[in-house]
Amino acid sequence: MEQSLVTFVIPTIGRSTLSQTLNCLINQTNPNWKAIVIFDGISSTIQNTDPRIRIIESPKLGEGYNSAGLVRNYGITFADTEWIAFVDDDDGISNNYVDLFIAESSAPVLADIIVFRMLHYGFITPCLSVSKLDIGNVGISFAVKKKLFDDGHIFIPSGIEDYTYLSEAANKNYNIMISPHVTYFVRNYDNIQYQDIGERLCLFKS
Repeated sequence: MEQSLVTFVIPTIGRSTLSQTLNCLINQTNPNWKAIVIFDGISSTIQNTDPRIRIIESPKLGEGYNSAGLVRNYGITFADTEWIAFVDDDDGISNNYVDLFIAESSAPVLADIIVFRMLHYGFITPCLSVSKLDIGNVGISFAVKKKLFDDGHIFIPSGIEDYTYLSEAANKNYNIMISPHVTYFVRNYDNIQYQDIGERLCLFKS
């Protein structure tokens, strides 16, 4: 098996949908991935035999709505791959996510962050007309080079923590690329296949 390039960090509060989220990983067309599942303040609720999936029980970190960032920050400290990707415990990803990630991460334009488009209750986010990152038009459907976290660029909990993470990364002159691929499905686990939509958008430092 090839060496994994990406670790999926999955915060959880023990939702029953977690098993469906993990099945999206297990069913990947490319098996070269890792995952870290962080049970936030609770004991693990799953039986796991897949060596690619690491289960961690953390002290209670997330408090209130949109505080998963603290749990993600904690989980990332256990990762040993070049890239970190994210999926929530009640969302799904396409079965070819890893293959598409590898293609995008080796594109001629080298990015520090790859933002994949997501299907969010029937709408594509970021939308096709986007020319910059906007509040409400971006979610957690991105992969980040671990070096950003090693450099101290971490999630700050808020109602817009995903946007804030990306916006502050742009301010720090990290290279961000928005992919034409839809790979992330909010509250959906069907293996939806989309043709490429839009064009690749590079928000690079000048």
